[in-house]
Amino acid sequence: MCISTALSAQKKITGIYRTMNDYLNKQLSYTADNGQASKIKLYTLAPKSYVTVSAAGSTTHIYKKDIFAYQLTSGEIYRIEGNHSYQILNNNPKLLLYKRKKPTSPKEGPADQFKYYFSAPNGAMQALTTWNIKQAFANTHASLPDQVDALFKRDAELLHYDSFHRMYKLEWLLQ
Repeated sequence: MCISTALSAQKKITGIYRTMNDYLNKQLSYTADNGQASKIKLYTLAPKSYVTVSAAGSTTHIYKKDIFAYQLTSGEIYRIEGNHSYQILNNNPKLLLYKRKKPTSPKEGPADQFKYYFSAPNGAMQALTTWNIKQAFANTHASLPDQVDALFKRDAELLHYDSFHRMYKLEWLLQ
């Protein structure tokens, strides 16, 4: 686990999304300025309540609670919640889907095991289960509980991708 955490700490960050609206509108902050890139430090090995942004000789501390997400040079985007980072899988204001790598020991088998989460329009992050989805959207979509029961037999099916509509089936269901 320490090795994977150390490797993730070495990834280069291209910018920060201050709010969910910034993310949905693809408005990065603290990006390259006049050709000089900002250096952003997350403090993943020794967690702190802030990130440090260094650019043009000045240093700024931004509290993690005031940051929605950050983007890596690879294009992956991670939401910050507490001292954890969750990879964002889609760009939908009604339903954001996330994944987070589960820490595993080499004896347990495959190293890439993930736990999945979602956030409804209120922004609260929850485990991605059929029960949580039905509870989160019960007031806005009256027929949703029945549709979820009919379409998804197990929680793992909630992440099925619809290649025709080019979105997750759960996203399409919430339209």
